[in-house]
Amino acid sequence: MKIKRIIYKIRLKLCYITNNLMCLFKINSKKRLFIVSSPKYQNKVKADLYLQKFFLKNNYYCKIITWQDKITNEYCLISSVWGYCQDLDNFLKFVTNNKTINDKEIIYNNISKKKQYELLEKYNIPRITTKFYENSKDFKFKDKKQVVKPAISESGNNTYIIENKKDLDKIKDLTSFSVQPFISGIEEGELSLIVLDKKLKYGIIRYPGIFSKYEKEKYVKKEDIPYQAFNIFNDVINIKEYSKAKYMRIDLVKDKYTYKILELELVDPDLFIESIPDEEFKKEIYKEFVTVIDKYLIEDIR
Repeated sequence: MKIKRIIYKIRLKLCYITNNLMCLFKINSKKRLFIVSSPKYQNKVKADLYLQKFFLKNNYYCKIITWQDKITNEYCLISSVWGYCQDLDNFLKFVTNNKTINDKEIIYNNISKKKQYELLEKYNIPRITTKFYENSKDFKFKDKKQVVKPAISESGNNTYIIENKKDLDKIKDLTSFSVQPFISGIEEGELSLIVLDKKLKYGIIRYPGIFSKYEKEKYVKKEDIPYQAFNIFNDVINIKEYSKAKYMRIDLVKDKYTYKILELELVDPDLFIESIPDEEFKKEIYKEFVTVIDKYLIEDIR
């Protein structure tokens, strides 16, 4: 395993070096795009580096930066910005000052789970029953296993299971948070639907390790996605407020006999391209992602 890890890191480093050399030759290109990461993960995420490589091949000047970089009015693909919740004001300032591929209004409507669930309710789309509180004192435990997480959060940060009144100590300092019933189906994993330009491309079964033992993601072919999940996908892409989304991830959980939305990811969705086992299809997805964005940028420039 150590040898595989070393080889993996070497390949990432070589990709990073090659990309930056290519970038020097594209510096005068009229097509410019910045892939936005976090200070911790900048140039360390394989999907970011591979996307950068495909953009460079498509004659883009493309760099991987962080939201802390001082750029304005540039086209930006929000990607591995994990940790932005700890620097939310600066992150939102960066979004406001630039042209994001999923546009600003989409990000503003999606970053808060409260706004996100209001839209799901507005369009009557199946979702986990969710209540929002501004203060932990307002939340009363009712002898049911529940999940508490901040209204703006990521990667399971500050997410807790509340099973009894003693557990309330875990959330005593939380403000602006959501409460959901614990769905036992989560132990079988989340089903994530990967969407590019309103087209369902494939699915991923995820075991994040918050509510179940962590396992590697499992790829699901489009044709193997359950029809109930496919119907939810059709409902989501018809949400008016998300109509211009170029990419998204729809996270579902099975509640008894039906699927419900756990979360919509349109700010920084990991599309798990690297979890695709078919190398040729993986390349197709990278190329299609670039094509979708390229089409959008060309239309916008015109």
